[in-house]
This record gives sequence, structure tokens and C-alpha cells, in this order.
Amino acid sequence: MHHFRFSQRTVAAVLGVLAVAYTVQAYRIPEFAAVQVPVQPGTLPRGLGLLLIVLCLALFLQKPAPKTAEPSEPTERDRSVDKAGTAGTAETAGTAEATTAPARRPALGRLADARLELAVLLGAIALYVLLFEPLGFVPATALFVTGTAWYLGFGRHWVNALVGVGVAAALYLGMSEGLDVALPTGILPL
Repeated sequence: MHHFRFSQRTVAAVLGVLAVAYTVQAYRIPEFAAVQVPVQPGTLPRGLGLLLIVLCLALFLQKPAPKTAEPSEPTERDRSVDKAGTAGTAETAGTAEATTAPARRPALGRLADARLELAVLLGAIALYVLLFEPLGFVPATALFVTGTAWYLGFGRHWVNALVGVGVAAALYLGMSEGLDVALPTGILPL
């Protein structure tokens, strides 16, 4: 599997700059002056921007994971064995098998290339946006959460479905009843 060649601090810095720019723009969203409402149009974007800044800081300050050797690269032990000229011994036969072992298969629903995984997730988001109005908030969100959980590797399909429906229903009730936001009902008679 090919990994991106950027350090986590580089990614955190780039995302942090984007998060700050997004948050600045979110604070420029005008508020309703004529009508008093509990949630202003800029409330959610501001909160998301601030949360993204905090997450970027956490990623930047997090200790990097230790680098592991690729399976195809010889380890220090293999190099010292090769220098000693003991390549034919029984001790090195086990290490030769370990370095030629097949690569670990990707998890359920995963592709081998990280760029393709990103493309699939972006496609899923685009499909969610397309289905949001015709299906309605609850079915589209339940399908998106269930499918994304499966794709990211959680193999218990009934748990994925229950979490997807539960998250969609809780968000719908919180937004429609708690915040009085009108969400599309689509195929459901809500």
C-alpha cells in the first residue's frame, strides 16, 4: 500500500491554514437582525471551523508513530547476516520466507491505493448530496453512515445499519425538533 509521503505535521499545518481561512470566512456570515432566532446562520460553520483548528493542533502536537520497515526492505538483522556470509544457514531461511511472504490484504471494503480510497469516499459524499433531496435526510444519512462504516472496515453489518439509522434519526430529531430546522423528508412521511 502506498502511503502519502507527507509528515503528519505538514498535513496538520496545511489543514490548519485552510481551517483558519474557513473560520475567518465563517465569522463574516451576517446574522439575522430583523428576527431573533436561537441559531444564527453562521453558528454551525463557526463551530466546525474552530473544531477543525483544534483537531489540526492536536495532530500537529501528536507524537509521530514510529516508522516500520517495509516487508520488501531488509532489516538490520538481515543485513548483518548477509555481511557475515551465513545466507545458507537454517536461521536465515526463516527470515527469507518472512520477507517474501505475500503482503497483508486490505481490510473489508478497502482498496490497496490510498488515493483510490480517497476518491471512493469523495464519490460517496457526492452520492449523498445527490440523494439528500429525493430520498430525504434520514434515509440518505442512514445509507451514507452505514456504507462508510462498512467501507472503512467495520464488518458487523447489522451494527453498521443500527448505527446508521440511529445517527440519522437522532440528527433529524435534534435538528427538526430541537433547533426547528426544516430538513427534507423525501420518501418518509415524517
